[in-house]
Amino acid sequence: MKSFRLLLIIGLVAGVFFNCADNRPLVYETNYDFDIEADLVNLSRYDWLPLRVTSKIEPLSAKRFKAAVDSYLKTQGLIETSQQPDFLIETRIGSLKKMDTTGGPQSYGIYQEAQPQLFFLEPASKKVLWWGQTRVRVNPNLTPEQKDALITEAVAAILKNFPPNPVK
Repeated sequence: MKSFRLLLIIGLVAGVFFNCADNRPLVYETNYDFDIEADLVNLSRYDWLPLRVTSKIEPLSAKRFKAAVDSYLKTQGLIETSQQPDFLIETRIGSLKKMDTTGGPQSYGIYQEAQPQLFFLEPASKKVLWWGQTRVRVNPNLTPEQKDALITEAVAAILKNFPPNPVK
């Protein structure tokens, strides 16, 4: 019976350390969707819509986010232009406070979560062609370089499925 209790205690302690909030990824729950009738493979030019006033992002992070998207799309051969773009990019950034309960009763805490979203829109109708989003745990103590890396990781997670494989 003593060895069972000891094994149980060791298991609980290991579980607490394994589920500790510091071990969780900062970028998670990424998903996307697209219009299956849209020709997304032949898109080559894009332009940006202004950031919505309701977006909850500070200006430097917005600048980093746009730069990361531009850089990623450039590696895919896409060009930013205001002259007859094939699609427009709309960015939405949501933010909310969440409670972390993964570490057990001794380590509950409130943290900030951002939810960056990208919408690729048909220029004339503004209909959604493709969208993607992810969730990011926000750490206010990051250096500018760490913020760049985190935003680049979030953008790569969002855009890894763009363009999607053609539907057959």
